[in-house]
Amino acid sequence: MAIVDRMRSRALLLAGLLLLIASGEALALGLIWFRNPERARAASPVLRGAGVAERMGCFSCHGPGGVAGVPNPRSKPGDVPSWVGGNYMMYNESPDEIREWILDGVPRRLLADEADMRRRGRQLISMPPFRGRMSAGDLDDLVAYVQSVSGAIAAPEGPAAEGRSLAVEHGCFGCHGPEGRGLLRNPGSFKGFVPPWDSEDYRELVASPEEFREWVAHGETRRFRDNPAAAHFLDAQAIRMPAFEGLLTDPEIEKLRAYVEWVRTRR
Repeated sequence: MAIVDRMRSRALLLAGLLLLIASGEALALGLIWFRNPERARAASPVLRGAGVAERMGCFSCHGPGGVAGVPNPRSKPGDVPSWVGGNYMMYNESPDEIREWILDGVPRRLLADEADMRRRGRQLISMPPFRGRMSAGDLDDLVAYVQSVSGAIAAPEGPAAEGRSLAVEHGCFGCHGPEGRGLLRNPGSFKGFVPPWDSEDYRELVASPEEFREWVAHGETRRFRDNPAAAHFLDAQAIRMPAFEGLLTDPEIEKLRAYVEWVRTRR
């Protein structure tokens, strides 16, 4: 009987150890999933499009992120157009033309302009055609990224449009990326990165309009500050949300929130 009892005790101990190990592994895997920026990247067409642009070499000519084109001798503008600063409207009459630029190196509309084609033939750098080099999904994602960086789709008139102007004026896109849809690594933070505004991670950090106001006004929320574990991340993160209290009024913060909520509808 004593031998049976010892065997039973050892079996229970072993089972407990295995359960503890399994629980630890599950917790570790959960934390990896929770703090994995690639999960957020895979869920966003804009972030996927940034990856396509990098793989296809777009940034070699259009500059890092597509925001600063390299010099292009004998071209009309003198450099490769970036995707910002109004260039989108100068070179595209519709999203379909972005696809034509990417697939064929020039839109059909300009192929019929002989003088324009002769001029393009003289410039040192020409847009290469990528037809056959990317999938239809990659093309859609790249178009989404170009549109986001260029601000091609304007927010509706009213609070959302005014909120975008406030975001530009106060540097929000520096950390949050174009349209707030970027993904910046942030060591020591709750997520390990600055969540895109259109992600599910955002909703875990901003649970209500009041919490949005707290983040913008104070750089943190009471829910996080009052939770010891969450407060640890607030203090440990390398990049901290600045407090805009005194710089933005409550009505202006509400306009900024209207813009963020509009961005979240742009899938």
